[in-house]
Amino acid sequence: MRRALAVLGLLPILAGCSGEPSEADMRRLVETHTRRALERQGQGGFQAFDAFRKQGCVDAAKKTGKGGQFDCYYAATFAPQPGQPPMTVNGKGRFTSGDKGLTFEDMGAQPR
Repeated sequence: MRRALAVLGLLPILAGCSGEPSEADMRRLVETHTRRALERQGQGGFQAFDAFRKQGCVDAAKKTGKGGQFDCYYAATFAPQPGQPPMTVNGKGRFTSGDKGLTFEDMGAQPR
C-alpha cells in the first residue's frame, strides 16, 4: 500500500517530464505575442487575458522531424479594446523548447 502511494505521489513529477509546455508557460508566451501584435496594429492597451485555458498538446516531432516541439490548443478570453465586451478565441500554436528556452509560433486563432 505504501509503495502505491509513493508511486502516486510521483505522478505529477513524471507528467512534467514530457516536455509539453505548462498552461502557465503557454499563457505567458501567447500573451506576449498578442500584446506585440496588437501594438503593431496601433491597438495598444492589452495587458493580459481575462482567462486562459490549455486544451491539449500533441507532439509535433512526427510532422517536423524535430524533437521538443508541441502543437497546442488553447482558449483565451480578453477585451480587444478597453470598454468592449470580452471575446474568447480558440488558438493553436507551436511551442518549441530550445537553447533560448520555450518559444511560440502562432498557427491561427478562431473567434468563438
